[in-house]
Amino acid sequence: MSSSEIAGRDAGPTRRSLALVAALGLAALAGGCFRPLYAESTASTVGGSVRTALRSIEFPEIKGLMGHYLRNELVFEFDGGNEPDAPKTLKFDASIAESVEVITVDYANGRADSAILVATATWKVTRNGTGEIVSSGTNSVREPYERSSQRFATVRAARDAQIRAAKNLASLIRGQIAADLTS
Repeated sequence: MSSSEIAGRDAGPTRRSLALVAALGLAALAGGCFRPLYAESTASTVGGSVRTALRSIEFPEIKGLMGHYLRNELVFEFDGGNEPDAPKTLKFDASIAESVEVITVDYANGRADSAILVATATWKVTRNGTGEIVSSGTNSVREPYERSSQRFATVRAARDAQIRAAKNLASLIRGQIAADLTS
């Protein structure tokens, strides 16, 4: 073995270890840029922390059955019902549109075998008193369900799709509001 082969062998692990150290150093530097969204130390644009700002949102009734499910999920997502007497400085307002898309049809009897519930929520969060819009958006979800020749089974499957859609919409809305409230 010549001396150049030995030098080439030693350079490989050294280069890899230097690359590893550089990557870890870069990750450590970039890691300092991130902070938890729901931490008490994360400031919000409306004052206080994002967590307390989320708890200060009032959720009035929303029209329709989907609106009822969405409101219940939002109340649970934002404060879990733990602080019903907390001061409400923000107000949530929403409207929901639903539609059903038929996916497959049994051509023997002309009945739909499956469908997709499309739920779209258009919402905004305003300050009480001033009416200033703090956050707004439109979110849409699609929830599939099976249809049956049994009428009540189809009704229950559609209701379950509405409940799933409300849960998914509430999660999307919570994330978007939290992101908008971060200063």
